[in-house]
Amino acid sequence: SASRASSMILPLHTRDLSGSPPDSPPAMFTRSACLAAVAASAAAFQPTLRSGAPAKVNQRATCAVSMSAQSNVKVAAAGLAALPLIIGGADAANALTSKDINNLTYEEVKGTGIANRCPEVESNGEDIVLQQNTKYKITDLCIEPKSFQIETEVQKKRGESRREFVDTKLVTRATYSLAGVEGPLFYDKDGSLTFQEKEGLDYAATTVQLPGGERVPFFFTIKELVAKATAPKGISPGTEFGGTFTVPSYRSGLFLDPKGRGATTGYDMAQALPAFEADGNEGQAELFKENNKVFQVTDGSMEFAVNKVDGQTGEFSGVFVSEQLSDTDMGSKAPKKVLIKGIVYGKVSTASGDEGY
Repeated sequence: SASRASSMILPLHTRDLSGSPPDSPPAMFTRSACLAAVAASAAAFQPTLRSGAPAKVNQRATCAVSMSAQSNVKVAAAGLAALPLIIGGADAANALTSKDINNLTYEEVKGTGIANRCPEVESNGEDIVLQQNTKYKITDLCIEPKSFQIETEVQKKRGESRREFVDTKLVTRATYSLAGVEGPLFYDKDGSLTFQEKEGLDYAATTVQLPGGERVPFFFTIKELVAKATAPKGISPGTEFGGTFTVPSYRSGLFLDPKGRGATTGYDMAQALPAFEADGNEGQAELFKENNKVFQVTDGSMEFAVNKVDGQTGEFSGVFVSEQLSDTDMGSKAPKKVLIKGIVYGKVSTASGDEGY
């Protein structure tokens, strides 16, 4: 937790995003007031914890958008218009700007959960105007989930059941946000404004718990995201990006299960050969899945909508909806659909040509 806080916060609080020392906070927003606000808000945005204690969540800040249980992300994208109204209703004290975070030291951030928070644009300014023949980049892209839902069978009245996305309890600590993500931003041949994810802290191993007690691990990520938007003049409130990304395997090829089996190392099997002859039907398929470890790569999709921009600094913030698959335990289990909703923040600037992408 501490090392993650260091990697996500230290580069920010040492200097302003522009490279100059941070400005002094206004008189109405002193350092003590800032600390009081962020300390209170850090707990307010955490999902339900493993202990089962009542969630300390600001109800107006939760990402509880109304959505059909069977909807996929393409259908859920229609609900993006409602998300800013729900998440954006948070009190001003609960929202942190990049300037607020930059003014905090490591000791002020350590152990508070602020390292897991994404900044937001304080108020709408001028639109971010982009030129067709100029290369841009998005830096400091931060994605903070507010809600994790898993698709599962839900029992209804009269013995009926149907698949629905249900709320979950967060089992891992506050290390599930993605930060420092960046990549080129350019106009494609078809005129679409396109963002390609290239590098940064673009993954987070996360585990949630279903109401029945089952725990679902998954690899929250946006690796190799290619998101497009129809924005001929630039980024403004209402601009929506959408695209697909790659979800790597939750385990690497060197991982060994409790019986010493792995994909590239370890035992080939944990059962004696006669065990394979005991059952010539269903048992063989189950044993094969347990023994034949595979590195599975799946696809995910994401939509995010911008609701606040600042043309002078290039900052924008908004909300996102993402859908991906959970861990398959290296091929032995069927994956579950994971629906993630939350806030997104980023900064647009002109590419220097030295980025390496």
